[in-house]
Amino acid sequence: MKTIPYTVKDFSWVKMTPALMKKQADAYILNKKKVYAEIKSILPENRTFLNTLYALERCDDSFESFFSKMGLLSEVSPKKEVRDAAHAVATEMSQKLVDIEYDRDLFIALCEYYEGNFEYEKKKLRKEDIKLLEETLREYRRMGFDLPEAMQKKLKVLMKKVGKLSIAFRQNINDYQDYILCTKEELAGLSERFISTLPKHPDGRYIVSLQYPHIGPFMVEAENRKKREELALKNLKKGGMKNLKIIEEIVKLRHEIAHILGYKHHADFRLETRMVKTAKTAEDFQNSLLVTLAPLAKKEGEIIREHAKTLGIKKVEHYDIGYVSTNLKKKLYDLDPETVRSYFPLEHVKRELFNLCENLFGIVIAEYPMVLWHKDVKMYQINNMDGTLIGYFSMDLFPREGKYSHAAMFDVVISHEHGYKTEEYIAPYSSMVCNFPIPTKKVPSLLSLGEVETLFHEFGHLLHMTLTRARLESQAGANVAWDFVEAPSQIMENWVWDKEVMEKLSQHYQTGKHMPVGMIDRIVKGKLFQSAYFYTRQLIQGKLDLDLHTGKVKDAREAYRKMNKKYFNLDLPEKETLFPAGFGHLVGYDAGYYSYLWALVYACDAFESFKTKGNKNVMTNTEVGMKWRREVLEKGSSEDEMKLVKNFLGRAPNQKAFLKEIGIR
Repeated sequence: MKTIPYTVKDFSWVKMTPALMKKQADAYILNKKKVYAEIKSILPENRTFLNTLYALERCDDSFESFFSKMGLLSEVSPKKEVRDAAHAVATEMSQKLVDIEYDRDLFIALCEYYEGNFEYEKKKLRKEDIKLLEETLREYRRMGFDLPEAMQKKLKVLMKKVGKLSIAFRQNINDYQDYILCTKEELAGLSERFISTLPKHPDGRYIVSLQYPHIGPFMVEAENRKKREELALKNLKKGGMKNLKIIEEIVKLRHEIAHILGYKHHADFRLETRMVKTAKTAEDFQNSLLVTLAPLAKKEGEIIREHAKTLGIKKVEHYDIGYVSTNLKKKLYDLDPETVRSYFPLEHVKRELFNLCENLFGIVIAEYPMVLWHKDVKMYQINNMDGTLIGYFSMDLFPREGKYSHAAMFDVVISHEHGYKTEEYIAPYSSMVCNFPIPTKKVPSLLSLGEVETLFHEFGHLLHMTLTRARLESQAGANVAWDFVEAPSQIMENWVWDKEVMEKLSQHYQTGKHMPVGMIDRIVKGKLFQSAYFYTRQLIQGKLDLDLHTGKVKDAREAYRKMNKKYFNLDLPEKETLFPAGFGHLVGYDAGYYSYLWALVYACDAFESFKTKGNKNVMTNTEVGMKWRREVLEKGSSEDEMKLVKNFLGRAPNQKAFLKEIGIR
């Protein structure tokens, strides 16, 4: 298929003004109403796949991903008025779209086709067309169109409330700005490089914010215990009391919606369409890992407590864990995080990541000259080895006020065929948004190993969205079952920990030398350090998510405190612990946070193939890389996700590789 290239005009949307957003949003809504009315007006005997389901699938074509573009600007625009307007318009549109899309007559139109002319057209349709029809009908049934009209109206009202509250929840986290002030003496333990990145308060003290590039190093390296406590307490309040009330209301509304639709709870409703299928399967998965990991995490916790005594800490608190653990890791493996960081300048790591992906997946990545929303943002083009275009992506990698505060990949323009069964393809465009250390005149942006992993992880998402060749937009790239969406990103993290890859990724920002082999050996051995503790923490966050959405807990804040006490013997402060208020995944991943580990199991299993098939180097195993591209990345959800995994592995997946990866034989 031929991919249609972009021009400068295709990126005029980055300068979108609040007034234009409002105008485009109004036109978008009017167009949707018009297309839906046309679909509904067709007589049952005249219905076809093209004029009914395909028309529904492609109804937004004339607006060229306007909604996604505006959504990205709401997270990254340097202009507060643009971000605020984008959030406001998105909130208004989400309400109107519920009114438009929650339309029983569309469901009837699809049923008319399914029960009528579909039988005659079935032989001519592609497998993905039939899958789309079956899944679309299922989604309409999940909207309650089999219920009495009064129940349908009630559902619409409840869904609009959830949509509005969810946007507010996310915005409260993004807008939450807090910090502590430190004298130079109070920054003892932190490197001069790190200190040079900190802004200064008018009174001359240094500002340490809740942004990842600040709080991450500070909590693991700052010697001043009182300052660690001060920053940790502020972080526990992220999102604020208003978000606690919002998430409580959202969970209540979700349960009400699930009950109306005939489900036991929101978790069963949400997971029905995912690989896991039921809440019980997800709970069993998490509990089986907890049984294995929790006792090991407890032992690792005791080791931390013993080491803390040597540092003069009699009782380990939540704000001590990172610091004591890092100190012990330095002692055991002679690894100083700041020394390790000096070997990973962002630009070099990025180039080597590109080289790796070019070798494995048969692609060429080149910078594409385009001015986007901020001077730091760079754009790139991906081609096949023969020079044919695949797609585009951009990278927005440094923090700034009001910007999305985590790391994510935004799918702005999703690939799809230009017309039914045509050989022209709409070029995908995605944007990677991260918050790495800001470079200074003297020191480039230097990454911790965790940040190197983040770069690889998000690029895995980006490859999934860019390399897709699914013909239907709703099945393209990362539009897969929610508990599989992380597998193509998590598999990328494995390359970071391969010794040969790590050597290539490293290049000291001053000497230009690769990291010494002895240091690499210690780092790889150190990866297993406290791994049970780390994954147990992830499991209890997944448990909190599932327990909330199965109705097993009502007070998320108290439940989180109790689990920290049970699994880690940590006493989180009752007053300051607002943790669920800043846990953004409760909105986006509702009942699905388990999926990080669920997908990681598949990712570890798949990565074994790169090591074992033909005993080839994991950096150059193009044969397996191209198989991963063809069987997984290109197909999206045009086929069942479990089938994709089995086709790639040649067998059913299992947990062996994951447990081996974290040191459990």
